[in-house]
Formats: sequence, C-alpha cells, structure tokens
Amino acid sequence: MEASEMSATLARIPYTRELGLTIDRVVGGEVQMTLPDKDANRNMAGTAHAGLLYTFGETLAGVAAGLETLEQAFPFARSAEIHYRRPARGVVHGTARVEPGEIRRVLDELAREGRSELTVHARLAGDDGEMVAEMNVNYAFRPHPANRENRT
Repeated sequence: MEASEMSATLARIPYTRELGLTIDRVVGGEVQMTLPDKDANRNMAGTAHAGLLYTFGETLAGVAAGLETLEQAFPFARSAEIHYRRPARGVVHGTARVEPGEIRRVLDELAREGRSELTVHARLAGDDGEMVAEMNVNYAFRPHPANRENRT
C-alpha cells in the first residue's frame, strides 16, 4: 500500500484524524510519521500527553503492520508495552519497521490458518533526535469478511 493510500485510511478514522498525524515516508517496510505540536496534544505541564504518545506509537506500529497486509486482513492490537524515556516537547517523530520476511510469514499464515500475529517496535523522538518513548505492539490479524469466504 502506498503512503498516500495509508494516509487516506488514517483520515477516515475520527480518533486519529484529529491528532494531525502525518505519514512522512514509507520505504522498505519502514514507516516514518510526525505528531504535530498542538495545544490540544499537551498535558498541564506543557509536554505531550502520555496517552497521546501511546496513541501515536500504536498508530505508527499499526501503519507499519498494515502496509502490506491491510488489503487481506485487519491488524488488531492485542497488547502493547510503552517505555517513556523523557518528556516530549514540541513535534514528535516516530519510526516503525516490519521486515519483509515477517510480512510474508503473516500473509502465509493468514492464507493457511486464517489468522496470524506480529510484534512491531516503534521509536518516538523529539525534534532534537532524542528518544522520548519506545513501544512494542502485538497485533493479531484477522481476514476481511470477504477474504474469509474465499479461503480454502
């Protein structure tokens, strides 16, 4: 899936649309996104709200997980773990990557078993490049209803 198609998909989700997330780059299974610095994204201390960083990290990891799989199946977050490293001030940049071999494994398992799982690691950094949080998200993939009917 192209970055523009994934951006359009994100724009259809009211919860994340309001955050102003942008997909900056998609290359070889790696996704780079940006969370803008907006008043609505800050906590009372003036830093990015912890829940917002969690949402950004999970969305970033979900985009990486769904790049090559979204046409066949939905990735649903099953569990996630986030480690906050320091307060995030200003714009936050995120990177997540899924290796091509892992995507092939997920698609093969979906075709054979009708389900699969994948863990995606996301890194969030401030404008200065310093890490503010990192996250692992475990996804379960379930085929679209039409794909379930076509499975042999």
